[in-house]
Amino acid sequence: MKEKIRTLVDFHKENIIKLTRTLVATPSETGTEGLIISVLTREMHEMGFDEIIVDEMGNLIGKMGTGPNVLAVDAHVDTVGLGDLSNWGFNPLYGKIEDNKIFGRGSCDQKGGLVTALYAFKLLKELGVPKNLTIYFVASIYEENAEGVNWQFIIKNLGIKPDAVLLTEPSNLGISLGHRGRIDLEVHATGVSSHGSMPDLGVNPIYKLSKIISEIEKLHENLPVDPDFGKGSIAVTAINSQSVSLNAIPEKAIIYLDRRLGLKDSKESVIKEITKLPSVMDASAEVKIHSFKIKTHKGYVQTVIAYYPSWKMNDNHPLVKAAIEAFKSQFDEEPETKLWQFSTNGVATKGLFDIPTIGFGPGDEKYAHTCEEHVPIDHLVKATEFYLNFYFKWAENTKE
Repeated sequence: MKEKIRTLVDFHKENIIKLTRTLVATPSETGTEGLIISVLTREMHEMGFDEIIVDEMGNLIGKMGTGPNVLAVDAHVDTVGLGDLSNWGFNPLYGKIEDNKIFGRGSCDQKGGLVTALYAFKLLKELGVPKNLTIYFVASIYEENAEGVNWQFIIKNLGIKPDAVLLTEPSNLGISLGHRGRIDLEVHATGVSSHGSMPDLGVNPIYKLSKIISEIEKLHENLPVDPDFGKGSIAVTAINSQSVSLNAIPEKAIIYLDRRLGLKDSKESVIKEITKLPSVMDASAEVKIHSFKIKTHKGYVQTVIAYYPSWKMNDNHPLVKAAIEAFKSQFDEEPETKLWQFSTNGVATKGLFDIPTIGFGPGDEKYAHTCEEHVPIDHLVKATEFYLNFYFKWAENTKE
């Protein structure tokens, strides 16, 4: 099987490179993914998917097979923005090839993973989908701004809840078993407005928050160390106040907190650690989870609660074992297993819904979101080989 896979992938190598460059040249900043969804829909029809839909939110979902074992392969299509174009030494929407690498926005995060996983579906179709397997390809949207919101929609509204999920985010060809979570919090303090020339007649909520900020800084220093993810963190990331003018004491003030989560942290526990701070109690401040509205390329509107749980797979889980065995059988070497430093759609699949989830993708994640973003062409080849091998290996390791 190894040599058959290698020969097939080598035969399609130039097409894989071409499609990756095409997608890099297709703008798909979060909220504007309509064009790339159309491009991928055409590709998937040509690849012979059994079913293809674009859901109400705007995710593109293709299906092959009708077996009892359900595997979903996720690749988000959206990217962060380009930023200041003068910081790029080339056109970030061209798909430049240099030193056997494809450069441009989204090349690493994560159109290389998208194309290689998708091409593995095409080759799976050519070789024959195992009878006991149903496999979904999910080209998900809005991941960069609200990771996991796409899969929450898919599971709750479409009823698709697979037995396992493979994320194709960049992992430098390592097998990722999870990552830290995060929660965005708001601390609200109220005051009494007065003229700025007579501050003693008012109550300044900013002063209340200044004491809270000092205690949060100390809280950060004393957060426990998670055995898997290291020391927890909390940071004040923004402050805002509401005042009738710059010459008035504000009536309200808010600070925004970024709290990174270990496996034992829950939204309830982290809110409690803030509300029990003496300065918060003295100020009668309100602590709540930040929320915001999104509007997708299809016009779907949703309020997002900014809670993204941590998750980690056990080394001995059958999904992890299947991935390791697929890598070893294809490349005759042990894979690196790792934890991602960034957040993914796994916050929903594993963090919220406890669906076994792993990650594997081409590209070194340290180049994601940078002006040096690229994916090595040899990574594209190896990732396609791995995905195809893994699709078969997962079918072998699961129930008939």
